[in-house]
Amino acid sequence: MAKPTSLAALNDLAKTTKTLLAHFQSSLAPTNASDPSIPPPPKPLDAVKACATLLKSHTTSLSLLLITPPFTPSAIMTKIGDVSSGPLTGLVGAAVAENSLGALMQVEVRAQARQLIGSWGEVVGLVGRMAERRQTAQTNGSGSAKEKAKDEGPSKAEKDDVLAATGVVWESCDALVKLCDGGIAGLVVKKAEELRSTLLDAVEELKEWGEDVDDDENEAEDSNDGFEDEDDIFGAANKLGKGDKELKEALDKSVKKIKMVGVLYQALIKRRLKTFPTPAAAAAKTNGEASQNSTATLEELVKLLRSIPEQVDDLAGAFYNLDGDEAKATLGKCCGQAKSAAGLVKQNWAGADDEFTAWSMKWVDALDKAE
Repeated sequence: MAKPTSLAALNDLAKTTKTLLAHFQSSLAPTNASDPSIPPPPKPLDAVKACATLLKSHTTSLSLLLITPPFTPSAIMTKIGDVSSGPLTGLVGAAVAENSLGALMQVEVRAQARQLIGSWGEVVGLVGRMAERRQTAQTNGSGSAKEKAKDEGPSKAEKDDVLAATGVVWESCDALVKLCDGGIAGLVVKKAEELRSTLLDAVEELKEWGEDVDDDENEAEDSNDGFEDEDDIFGAANKLGKGDKELKEALDKSVKKIKMVGVLYQALIKRRLKTFPTPAAAAAKTNGEASQNSTATLEELVKLLRSIPEQVDDLAGAFYNLDGDEAKATLGKCCGQAKSAAGLVKQNWAGADDEFTAWSMKWVDALDKAE
């Protein structure tokens, strides 16, 4: 078995590494600005991918050291040190460097890097606990020095913990690699699809609410002298009245228009987001300034796509409150933002008209006429 001094040193390293990881996570917090003092790597996403790939490899090696006897503090300490000075430092540097990834990608890389560092921290914490248990066993154990020196390897519980923690790190590394492989286009496509799904779910909820008409509003009070079931009392307060034709027409109009907005999302995903040029392709065809303008346009488009489902939530709230005027005003905002999104990328990323250009003009006209 390892010497007590070696085990103590490993336990101390685990503690100091946890402190370092906490500092890394703090620097990656959403509230922290990019660091202009850190020069961005030439290819930031490639650097992030390389760091994640290397960290996964180191984690695999470390897990084998932990579950295969004898427990060797010196080898484990070397591995932890290599990770701290290598892939983790490189990952954090690429994530916090100013203007290295673009706002959208930098936010996502930071979030996933924080998650990865957190999962690696669980592995480091596990190492510390394993070292501490062995140190305690050597100090308090009974028997001869030879018996104390015998290392029977990790317990089943320790093996299970190591494998589970390693698996979580692998998943985090794989997610970060996938993000880098997909690039900014892959990221925004994923987010737009999620937003479209949220939008359509809201439409279905509105539609179902409109079908749940209060049929009893004109009926006489029942034999309970007006004391109805509690759910009936509060549920009826925001039901669409059977005779409220004006609000029903406004609801039907809203559902129709928001469904059309969902179609716009689908078209934007196919014709604009999936066709967004990679930085290398953009640099080959245009100057750097044009590439930056495209990225800024993309980020503005995503802001609009993100804000529309929020407006639809407000629209639903207006209907639930039976406020037709507020619903009408909010629907106007939703449609206005959708038309702004279509107009923002009316032309393709090269600045030329294409199929989407003509389609978007027809879509705007149809949206305005929808009743």
